[in-house]
Amino acid sequence: MMIFKNAEVFCGESFQKLDVEINDDIITKIGENLSGDEVIDLTGKMLLPGFIDLHSHGREGYDFSTATPEEIGKMCLSYAESGVTSVLATSITMGYEFTSGIMSNIKKAMEAEYPGSRILGINMEGPFLGPDRKGSHDENHLVHPDEKAFEEWDRLSGNNIRMVDIDPNLPGAMEFIQKYSKSKVLSIAHTSAGYDTACEAVKAGATHVTHLFNAMNGLHHREPGIVGMVSDLPVYAELICDGIHIHPAVIRMMFKLIADRLLIVSDSMSAAGLGNGEYELGGMKVIVKNRKATLENGTIAGSTTNVFEEVKKVIDYGVEKEKAILSATLIPARAIRMENEIGEIAVGKKADLLVVSPDFELDKVYVDGKLLKK
Repeated sequence: MMIFKNAEVFCGESFQKLDVEINDDIITKIGENLSGDEVIDLTGKMLLPGFIDLHSHGREGYDFSTATPEEIGKMCLSYAESGVTSVLATSITMGYEFTSGIMSNIKKAMEAEYPGSRILGINMEGPFLGPDRKGSHDENHLVHPDEKAFEEWDRLSGNNIRMVDIDPNLPGAMEFIQKYSKSKVLSIAHTSAGYDTACEAVKAGATHVTHLFNAMNGLHHREPGIVGMVSDLPVYAELICDGIHIHPAVIRMMFKLIADRLLIVSDSMSAAGLGNGEYELGGMKVIVKNRKATLENGTIAGSTTNVFEEVKKVIDYGVEKEKAILSATLIPARAIRMENEIGEIAVGKKADLLVVSPDFELDKVYVDGKLLKK
C-alpha cells in the first residue's frame, strides 16, 4: 500500500489537494489525511492520470508495423518514459500478408506484457482508406472494405483490433461500419467525404474521426465537410498538436467548440524521440528535418512528437490546463470505451500516474502502481 501526499491532484476535472492510496495496481482510496505503509511526499508537484495515445505508429527507431515483439517491448518502455502509460498500437497500410504479420506480432507483444506502457489494442489505420486522401499510405495496398480479410486479421491479433479507420466513400464502407461498430470503434479517416456522407457514416455507427483537418477536405462555409459534421454530431475527434499539422489558432478554436470530445494524439512514427535523418514508415522513405517528417514528395508523414509534449504545447497556446489534460486522459479512454479502467484518478481505476512539476516537466511515471525506473 502506498500513499501519495501533498500534491495538487487532477481528480475529476479539476485540481484538488488530496491524498491518493494505491494497493498493487489499483487506486483504492482518495481523501484527506490518509496513512499507509509507504508515503510519497509530492509537495510542490502535480499528480496526473497517465496519458493515453490512441494513434501512434512508433518511436525511437521502431514501428509497430515492422517491429518484432521484442522491439515492441522496447517501444513500450519508451512510451512510458515520455509519460504515455497506455497506447493503441497503430498499423499502416501494407499488403495482406504483411498486415497479417503486424497483427500476429502485436498480439505476441501484448501477451508478453513487457514493462512500460500498456498496449490497449490495435488501431488499424489502413488499408480501407481513400486514394485521393491517402497521405503517407501506399496507394498500391489500399483496398475497399473486405470483411473476410478483416476478420482474419482480427483473429490473428487475438481479437485485439480496437479501432478501424475507414473512408466512408468507399464501396461497402457503410455496411462495414454498421456491422463492426457494435464491437469496434469505427473512425472516419483519409477521405474526401463531404458533410452528408460523414453524417451518414455516423448514423451507421462511426463514433470517431482520425486526425481532424488532416487527410480530409478543409472547412468551407458552403461545404462544411467532416469538420462541420464534428461540430454537429457527438463524435470524438483526434488532433495532432505538434504545431506542424494544425495552426495554434485552429487548436484553440476546436477546444472552444468541442473540448469534451477532443483528444490529443501524436500520430508519431519511428523518428519520435530521435533527431534529423532518414527513416521509414510503411516501407516508404521518410525524411525528418527540424521535427517535421515528410515523404520524399513533401507529404507530411506522421509526427516526431509525443502526447506529453503536445499537452504542454497546447497549454502554452492558451488552452486551459484542465481541458488539455482531459484530452490526453479521460476523453481518449471514453473514446475507446475504457473509461471504467483508465483515464482518471478515481477509486477502482488503474494506478497509472504522472508526477509533474508546476511548469509541466515530467518527474516520475507510475504504471500499474510501479515506479518506472529510468
